[in-house]
This record gives sequence, structure tokens and C-alpha cells, in this order.
Amino acid sequence: MPQSPSLFFSTADLQLARDNLQREPVRSASVLLDSPAPEPLAKAQILALRYVLRGQREDGDAALAALRELVAAEGAARVAVYQQALGLLSTLAMLRDVPGVDNALDAAIASLPLPLPDDDVLATFWAAVVAMALGCLRADDAHIDRAAATYRRAIDQHIHPEGYIRGLVDMEHKLAGRHSYQRQLSATCALVLIAEMASQRGLNLWAYDKRAVSIHTAAAYTHYYYYFPERWRWGEGLTRAHTETVMRREGAFYELVNRQQPPRGIEALFAEQRPLFCAYGGGLTTLTHGAPRPQKRRWKLW
Repeated sequence: MPQSPSLFFSTADLQLARDNLQREPVRSASVLLDSPAPEPLAKAQILALRYVLRGQREDGDAALAALRELVAAEGAARVAVYQQALGLLSTLAMLRDVPGVDNALDAAIASLPLPLPDDDVLATFWAAVVAMALGCLRADDAHIDRAAATYRRAIDQHIHPEGYIRGLVDMEHKLAGRHSYQRQLSATCALVLIAEMASQRGLNLWAYDKRAVSIHTAAAYTHYYYYFPERWRWGEGLTRAHTETVMRREGAFYELVNRQQPPRGIEALFAEQRPLFCAYGGGLTTLTHGAPRPQKRRWKLW
């Protein structure tokens, strides 16, 4: 497979973004490229995206410098550790031809929180995302296969036909509504990222299903309760303020979902939330995936 400029978007996606810089929603997303970032990982992500989009070497050097400011948070939950590791790897993927990136990548890989856990469903999903990222960066089929197996097992065993994720939001794991919804959205995000990275390597996990249950089942379920939090079955107290906050923090993956199979009514979510950006959840996805792909022209004989 030709090497993509990112774990989550192709050369064609990048060119489509360039071609639509003066059109919405890409235009609004591009404003973030020149806006202050709130923390080092986000800063590094934005600088790296500027580098691959504009080709300015100083942006690549600055992105590497920002990564060196990253410090693992003491006592951070395992999920947060995996998420930061993914953000680091996905940033380095955009800096492959910047001098010094090999040393940074070696250091990042040496500190990765592997192997996969087996006692926490959400942590297992996010660890599989990191494994897929590492496999794609190093063309390591063992890591890719391990992550793909976790993904297929999630479809087979964890996503209920209604859309909720067993082991995270069910009667045995009932939490306050805002926490259970956050876990549902975060797990959906992790699985979407695995599917998108796999697609960049020519492996179509997006289409994997079991009796019509797929990642799109979970994405549609999570999207529905974004608008109707009072109907959330897995804990009390979920409000629109909570779902908006969680979606703003980690919902950038919906641009990836939209490219594959748009959930019904997704335009309303985009109207509220775009531009979508998550430093560990696919990046500035409204810029890289927000422009619709050109429709293939159909030729008629008459």
C-alpha cells in the first residue's frame, strides 16, 4: 500500500481539503490551523496538519518541539494514557519526513502502554487503537491483526443490535447517565478509529458486521441520544449540556462515520458542533473529511 500522509486520511483526502479551503465546512475548520491550541498535544496536532497541508518545514519542526513538551499525567486513567499515546503516534505519522522524527517515534513506541488489557472493555478498545496505529506506522501485521481481532470481537460480542455496548452501558455496569453516555461515545470513537486506520492499509473493517450489526449500529445509537438524553436508559441525570460537552470533546470521529454511512439527521449535529477536532480522536476531521468526495460521473449513451 502507498504510504498515507496520516493514520486517518489519504493523499486524496488532503488534496480534497486543499481544493475546498474556501468552501464550508472546510473554510471554518481551516481557521483553527492559525488559532492558539489549548494544550501541547493539540498544538502539535495542529502544527503537524499545517505541515502536511502547506508544506512549511518550520511547522514540522515546531510540531516535534511541541511533542517534547508532553508529559504523562501522574495517576491518569488507563484510557487517558492510551488516548495520549494515540495522539502522539498520529501526530508523528504526519511528520515522517521531518529530521529527528525517527528518534521521537522510537521513544514514543518504547513508552507505549502495551500489551492489551483484558479486564476493562473501554481500555481494551483504546489499547487496540494504539496497536493498530503502531501496526500501520511500522507495517507490522501482528499488531494490525491483533487490533482487527479486537474490533471484530467488539462487533460480534459487545455491540447489541439496539446499539448499546455490552460491558460498558448495561444493567450490570450502570453508572450516572453522564458517565455511561461518555463511555458509550468513547468506545464508539475507538472502534471507528480502528476501522479508519485499517482502511488506509487496504483492510475494510467498516463493512464488517454480524447479522447486520456493525460499527454504524453503535454510531447511530450514540448519535440518537445526543438529542434525546432524557430517554437514556443507562443511568439518570444525562442532559443536553452533558451530551454537547462530551461530543465537543471526543466526537470528531463522526466526520469519519459520515464519509462511510451518514447517520440520519447528522446535519443537525454538524450545524451545532463543527468544526470538530480531537487531538486523539482523528484530528481536525472537519478539515480532512468534511468536504464531500466528488461524485463519480455516470455516462449515458442517450
